[in-house]
Amino acid sequence: MHESDRVIYTLRHAVIDFGRQHIIAGRMDPPINAEGAEQIRQMVSAGVPLEYDLVISSPLRRALETARQVTGLSAGEMITSYLCMERNYGLLEGVAPEDLEKIQPATYYVSVGNVDHSLNPPKGETLEQLRDRVVAFHSLVKSFAGKNLLIVSHGTFLQQYHGYLRGLDVYHSLHSSVACLELNAFRLRGDELLSDERLYRPELLEEPW
Repeated sequence: MHESDRVIYTLRHAVIDFGRQHIIAGRMDPPINAEGAEQIRQMVSAGVPLEYDLVISSPLRRALETARQVTGLSAGEMITSYLCMERNYGLLEGVAPEDLEKIQPATYYVSVGNVDHSLNPPKGETLEQLRDRVVAFHSLVKSFAGKNLLIVSHGTFLQQYHGYLRGLDVYHSLHSSVACLELNAFRLRGDELLSDERLYRPELLEEPW
């Protein structure tokens, strides 16, 4: 292996109640639920290989709980960064799906597959603003040169981060979703992406948000 090669692992947090209810959590801070805890137990039992030097987690509880249970580390043994928090969905957060259209000003969406992605959530982040945060986060990642990292974060953030690592723009990145507790590995040589592999994805009858 070349001396500048490194692996960036990304892991989305386990299931939360909002995901099963199709409610946008965003910056709200619900914990993982019993299903999520069982997901983690099964992943750990499966012995998925992970060789990391540092763990960087979103400070939101669902990410930290997942990181602690998967790695066995305490919060103090990880790096937490607001840069890898979930997208800020503003007034759309915590709202039942049937009430979203009542939120003013109106939100516009782009449909990709069977998912509607909000373009202008009131008092929230646009996709372009989220991508700017992704770029800033990757600058933090690059500051740990030579180290393999495990990043524990959220679905929409990781969707854009994966797209960025793959050289995709904001909108082409929307074609690839990230499941709860999905683990991916990106092998890099400097800024060059050498390989991109999904290492683990739970088998679910229905994929939560």
